[in-house]
Amino acid sequence: MGLVLLLLSAWGFGQSPRPLTPEAAFTLATAYLGQGSLEQVYKFEYGLKPKEGWWVYEFQLPGVEVWLEAGSRRVVLYRPKKPPSHLAEPHIPFPQALSLVRARYGEPWKLELKPKPKERLLVWEAKGSFGEVWLEAATGKEVFRR
Repeated sequence: MGLVLLLLSAWGFGQSPRPLTPEAAFTLATAYLGQGSLEQVYKFEYGLKPKEGWWVYEFQLPGVEVWLEAGSRRVVLYRPKKPPSHLAEPHIPFPQALSLVRARYGEPWKLELKPKPKERLLVWEAKGSFGEVWLEAATGKEVFRR
């Protein structure tokens, strides 16, 4: 019995905590920070930061990057970040892009507004168990899927 418990606890060690939705994670981060709007988000990512050993929800908004540690549900990083120039280009807001991705493909673990210079596109790049998808930033139309 002791060996089974040891194996079960070893299996559970290092596993990611039960994920929050991007909206719930952002609400926790803004409650801590007292600022920000989901409409302003241009990057969301949930994943392991190997150097720190933390599972985090990463959000980037104009002027700031925020990490919410998944286990403690506390902000562990807040740093100024220069807003990228492509934010001035027309694009649907993060909540709308997130809704489109969910409805078509499933829950993403990454959603980021990114320029694709080679293709001359600005896209919402989504990654998840569905693979990788690009939505044209201004319309939400799928332009790439792998």
